[in-house]
Amino acid sequence: MINIKICEWLLENADAPIRYRIAREFLKEEKMVLQIESELLDNSIVKLWLKNLKPNEPPQHRWMVNGCNDFNLENAMTKCVQLGLHAGLPQVTDAVSYYLNIFKNSPAPKRKYSKNDTIINLEHIANYLTLAGFQDIEIREYMLKRLDIIYNFVRFMDYNIYISEEDRAELKGVPKHWEETEYFVKDNLFIKTSFGEIEMLPEIRDIIVFHKLYDTCNPEINKKIDAVIEYISNDDYHSTIASGYGIKMAGKNKYHGVGWDAKYPGWFDVSYYINNDNERTVHNILQTTDCPGYVYKLLFFAEHIVKYPIALKTKWYADLTDCLEKYKTDNGTYIFPKEWLPEKKGYVVGGFRMSFGENRRKKNWLEIESTFYMQLLKQNI
Repeated sequence: MINIKICEWLLENADAPIRYRIAREFLKEEKMVLQIESELLDNSIVKLWLKNLKPNEPPQHRWMVNGCNDFNLENAMTKCVQLGLHAGLPQVTDAVSYYLNIFKNSPAPKRKYSKNDTIINLEHIANYLTLAGFQDIEIREYMLKRLDIIYNFVRFMDYNIYISEEDRAELKGVPKHWEETEYFVKDNLFIKTSFGEIEMLPEIRDIIVFHKLYDTCNPEINKKIDAVIEYISNDDYHSTIASGYGIKMAGKNKYHGVGWDAKYPGWFDVSYYINNDNERTVHNILQTTDCPGYVYKLLFFAEHIVKYPIALKTKWYADLTDCLEKYKTDNGTYIFPKEWLPEKKGYVVGGFRMSFGENRRKKNWLEIESTFYMQLLKQNI
């Protein structure tokens, strides 16, 4: 539930990105949105991320879509959306014109390129364009295809995704640092396409965007989205699935990590996860137990998982909000430890870019961003 009094306080105190989001997403005041829009686009932080979003010609790196660099599409687009930017703004359309053109003109992309070519993956491009609100038919078709692939696996609620001990013993050429792991993902959980393999397992990158498909108002699509969230919202998923899912056999004597899992950080004990943040653990594929981690990773995940009704009914969500209520002030605002809202280089989906664009030289920046975050967390209650 949106607190109107708090929204008014944010409108009086926050910089353009938060005020724009309050007006557009919470209050839905079109006149106010237009009044703040020019200020938003003139904001120095917004300008920087729009610049990051738009590739040089030719692109400055062959890995333009996925990665932890500021120019990678997954980082730049996720950050731009966090700052309030969206497909309805001509500046955003211009910034991603490179990706829109590739998407529309590359019906059969390949993963194998010469050393100097840009790696293209339409599935991931569609993901981040959808996150920003682009609804082109071709983009939507890719998103629905991805949803179908995941749904056709998760609907069986099968968590037996690893090869047997006997099959592990037959593996050849396993890198030394993975020789002791038991988490080798079954090969049949990957679908071979003309542009590479698509995994059936849901990732955090799916979670941050699938809620956008609710706007189709299609009961069948909604059922599939809910099935994905149901699959990751239980004890079996968190006690069985390794962090990062595990290792995949990528060919003869070739192996690599599967990718980002979609676990709720602190699923079994949110309070312990938060209060023991100083005991941070190194990312470890052997880790399936609930252990201390990065609170900002938890906060990023929570910001997006609350878009799904199933998640709001979990004990995890209730426990999280109870923990965060401890940071409420007498004025109804919130002040988190500043370490929870870092703005440093790293993967946005890992919580490394948690700033909402507030000028951090302001004395009350932490109160503003903490308070806005809590409004995001409660908006769908």
